[in-house]
Amino acid sequence: MTRTPETAVTARVTPDVTGMKIAHRGMLADTARFARIAGAIAAGSVCGQRRADAIAEYVHLLCDSIHHHHSIEDDIVWPILVAAAGSAIDVHELSDDHVQLEAVLATLRDRATGFRAAGADRRRAAGDLSVALDSAHALLSEHIGEEEKIVFPVVDRYVGVAEWDRVEQAAKKGGDMRFEVPRVVRYADERELAKMRAEAGVVIRLMLKVLVRSFDKREAIIAG
Repeated sequence: MTRTPETAVTARVTPDVTGMKIAHRGMLADTARFARIAGAIAAGSVCGQRRADAIAEYVHLLCDSIHHHHSIEDDIVWPILVAAAGSAIDVHELSDDHVQLEAVLATLRDRATGFRAAGADRRRAAGDLSVALDSAHALLSEHIGEEEKIVFPVVDRYVGVAEWDRVEQAAKKGGDMRFEVPRVVRYADERELAKMRAEAGVVIRLMLKVLVRSFDKREAIIAG
């Protein structure tokens, strides 16, 4: 009896989308957190100029971070997905969402600037900022929920690790690492943090401590 040689089946190695998940988590957490902070100031929480400056700076950096994230998706992620999956994915609605979100970010920047300069009228400016942050949070929640439902299964099935590395490298090159890296630490879970620390060298771990320490100082001012 002739036996057919068995063919070894190699499991497909899928890209690690942890970075995108943490970025999404941070956007949602920060818009909700700063909406609460601004709302509390509108209700009477003490806010001197130093605290107002720190809050406004953070909101501007957050807007820059979200804009950068969406630019990477539009310019790199979507073309990779379409090239890999073809008709299995349609990113038009996700791209349209980005246009709408850019208008929301412009409003957020204006409200943050107004809040910083408001002086004696800071409570009203804080209320306006809180409303804008709530609006941004609602739109981002809807967009991110839809995006993860559509994109992650396609990445898992069609996209190669080398292709996804292009996304990770582009995200690192264009972002403000003094802002982004401590936020990754803040919003990563214990398993994700353990993996990142295990993969980082000694120099990177030391740099991380410095960045987190500086970030925490600003957080203390924001907290009041």
